[in-house]
Amino acid sequence: MNKEILSQTDIYFGEINMPKHFDINRDQLKSSLLESVLKDQQFFNDFVDRNFNDFKLNDCPAFFSLNTYFIESMFLKHKLAIRNNFKFGSLFAKNQSSLTKNTVNKMNLLNSPDYTFIYGVDVSKNSQDLVILYNDKRAHNLCNVRNLNNNQFIMFPSFLKYYFSPNESENINTYLVTTYNLLV
Repeated sequence: MNKEILSQTDIYFGEINMPKHFDINRDQLKSSLLESVLKDQQFFNDFVDRNFNDFKLNDCPAFFSLNTYFIESMFLKHKLAIRNNFKFGSLFAKNQSSLTKNTVNKMNLLNSPDYTFIYGVDVSKNSQDLVILYNDKRAHNLCNVRNLNNNQFIMFPSFLKYYFSPNESENINTYLVTTYNLLV
């Protein structure tokens, strides 16, 4: 009797542990995002559902450091070769939540991102959940609920739908969303 796995859904999560003296400047990431908020530069593309909480993330050294470290770590730890597709930031004031969405283009799956990476830039501890929806055989609309705090991340397949629950803190929660393609 043999067994073969035809499909699986992988989720990667943890904390970004940069080498000593190379910490991520999360203030710089947040400033880059807030600059877009002040200029009313909301993020949108042709296929990701538009959300009033999503803003363009301008390039900055902190993003390049985080991104480079993450790409190299994924290859070293998991033999996963990835490259950037697109990025944006999400901000949530008290009681704000997001729409349910994914980051794939249903009309062009070949050029859609393979993974969605979400990073806690400035998040009040235990104030908001990230809910990832998935199916498992006949069980549909299952939820994987994660609480992301500062400097924590989660990466999951881009075809999965996700949303942020309402922010229960008095502070604005800030997240970075980056999509990646697999290099094969």
